[in-house]
Amino acid sequence: MTIPIEFTPEAIAEVSGPDAFKPYDEFLSCRQPVDSIVESNPWMRTPVTQDDIVWGEGRYYDTTVARKHKYWKDFDLPTPTKDLRQLRQDLFEWGFCLVEDGLSKSQYTETRMRLVEQAEAERKLDIGGVGDTFQLVCSLINKGEIFPKFLEHDPAVVQGGPVIEKLLNETLRKGWCVFSFTANISYPGCKPMELHQDQGSINPYQTPEAPVCVTTMYMLEDVDERNGTLIVPTSHRLVPAVGSGNRVGKLPPAVNVEAPAGTVLLFDGRMLHGTSINRADDWRYVMVQPSMKPWIRSQENFSLSTKPEVLENASGKLLQRLGLQATAGLGNVEGFGNGGTGRAGDARGSLQMARNLLASGNYRHVGELTPADVDTLPEDSFAIQTMRRAAESQ
Repeated sequence: MTIPIEFTPEAIAEVSGPDAFKPYDEFLSCRQPVDSIVESNPWMRTPVTQDDIVWGEGRYYDTTVARKHKYWKDFDLPTPTKDLRQLRQDLFEWGFCLVEDGLSKSQYTETRMRLVEQAEAERKLDIGGVGDTFQLVCSLINKGEIFPKFLEHDPAVVQGGPVIEKLLNETLRKGWCVFSFTANISYPGCKPMELHQDQGSINPYQTPEAPVCVTTMYMLEDVDERNGTLIVPTSHRLVPAVGSGNRVGKLPPAVNVEAPAGTVLLFDGRMLHGTSINRADDWRYVMVQPSMKPWIRSQENFSLSTKPEVLENASGKLLQRLGLQATAGLGNVEGFGNGGTGRAGDARGSLQMARNLLASGNYRHVGELTPADVDTLPEDSFAIQTMRRAAESQ
């Protein structure tokens, strides 16, 4: 078969030079709002190495809670409350709200105990996802009977569940989906996370009218200037206000969230935030559940619906386009893929093995664990260990 010359790679390259009419090129490659946020607010630059941790120069991580902050102390920022009317107002005006006693003492104590055991076991197995900023425990839904009930907002495990669900329904509309459900565990001396938007995956698009993501964070212990998550109040309005693809100017300073154990933090997916340096002596345990508009996914779930023989013969490009190539925080399986680039053929994010193991009935999930269990487990007890070993060999 003769291919028309216009369809050849050479012909396509010839009419795709720098002078070609490509109306969205500049917008899609502009790296906004990320680049201008840092350029206009150099104090927000993320440290690259431990040597870059500098105190006393007003860096974003060198801060305190709002009531002690010289900029924010005179503002009436949100404090924990059970009043749904106030919670609505706080989330809209400031970008976050704090549900007082969202978890009862027995609820957060039981949850934390289960999470501490799980996290220690995963560290011993070297599947704990310990990075510079925190330990990430993924796929919580598989790691104890208590966790799936959080996603249902069952009052038996989260007494403030009905109020949390109401806020999510009103902000995202009913039908929203869970983007992920993880534990973010900061350890003493960890590095600060970069300030980011949880709905940043749609950048450079901004949504000034309303968020497409709202994140729920369950505080399993007291948080304050020692270990509280960093937030930039009102940034959920200031960043989108400049419009998609445009530069962001000066922003107000970051503060640490202050709240007692059992508080549930809800924040707008457009608000800048990040894990802080843990200056306390103990590990800090919180659980994070971003909820997204349901259209932020493929119409068809190809990872489930594609026939095994099609996947067996698929190119790296096809696997990537079917969603079987994870990339830094998106599309991972039990944490595998977090180190991937998203590029076709990158073994660090290839989910083909996970799909094959599932189809053959040989996929072994990481379930509920205790540190004592680890000593009795054979090598490569779980699929994630097998996948990581295979990726490393490639």
